[in-house]
Amino acid sequence: MPKQADFVLLSILVLASSAVVHGQESHPAPANGLANQKTLIVATETKSESVVAVPPITSLSINLRADKKLSADAIDLSSWIAKEAALNGLQSTDVLPWHVVVTYDQFDEDGDNVHSGVYEEYWAGEKKYKRIYKSDNFNQTDYAADKGLFRQGDQQWPDRVQSQVRSEVIAPFYYAATLQGFHGRNVVRTFSGYKLQCVFIERDSGISDPTQYCFEPDSSALRYTRGFGWFQTVYNRVVQFQGHNLAQEVDVTDGGKPYLKLRVETLELISQVEDAHFIPPPDAVGPLGDRVSGVHLMPTKTSITQWPASLRPQHFTVTVEIVIGKDGHVMSVHAISGPSGGYKACEDAVRKWVFPPYLVLDKPVEVEEKVLCSNN
Repeated sequence: MPKQADFVLLSILVLASSAVVHGQESHPAPANGLANQKTLIVATETKSESVVAVPPITSLSINLRADKKLSADAIDLSSWIAKEAALNGLQSTDVLPWHVVVTYDQFDEDGDNVHSGVYEEYWAGEKKYKRIYKSDNFNQTDYAADKGLFRQGDQQWPDRVQSQVRSEVIAPFYYAATLQGFHGRNVVRTFSGYKLQCVFIERDSGISDPTQYCFEPDSSALRYTRGFGWFQTVYNRVVQFQGHNLAQEVDVTDGGKPYLKLRVETLELISQVEDAHFIPPPDAVGPLGDRVSGVHLMPTKTSITQWPASLRPQHFTVTVEIVIGKDGHVMSVHAISGPSGGYKACEDAVRKWVFPPYLVLDKPVEVEEKVLCSNN
């Protein structure tokens, strides 16, 4: 980790030790049945019996024909996600107040460590928390209280990577929850001779390697996901905390290359909740809401762009600015770059897109965002 990040980590640990909200060591224990859990990695092979290699995703094929029949034992996705999210991570509301510190490293496509930092959260309720990012490129503290959400430091919203730092540890089913029109089915997968119980999430017309969530056999502990795009995530050193499975080591790859390395440095109960700790300082901006920008939303529904015949042989990208309404539908769209002859085609397609509503303190808000239409 870069020296600047080392200083940041030292600062945040000092802050944690002197916080008004006092933490009590909870001594998380290995998850049920995982006292001798093996380590999962995304790699082509492994030479250790204690390490399981999950092949990297480097290609896929798409079946466009809707010829798959929904089996009688198909899984109802919404109820399944609710059940598993209540057993993994800390997203559910049945937990006592908690405090977590996560260090993270981000890598580029060449494998270089481009950003490092610390994410810290004090949680005492859905509308009572304090979230802190301290890194070489992003420094921000959010205070959630009865009067709304207030922000100190950098005022932009966490981008996709920064949001993913939290979600991969705290809410590992964040991507599955955005999927609509999908169903699940049980599949047993074997990696390096080691079996995991998986759920494939797919439409009737599927891809060769669909979204999937894999669990330790005879356990509720999540160990591997194949998520959005080329993302693959492995969850190691899984412990039990307040009856929930939480991985202390989380590694994300993108197309088989390192993307995020997350390490839970602190995981503890808050023994005494003091309201003063969640009161924003005078220089905090807020309350925030109504319309936000700079966030990244993944569409749950898209449409194929019908390019003009004159542009179809070319390779290009059209960028459009959109406003997403509180219900997730596109309110307005305006092309700003790319070949002008493709503006209307892109705008017409994006108007049909649907996104998951973006919530600020559980209330949907409008979102300003830029999206791309590519002709490759």
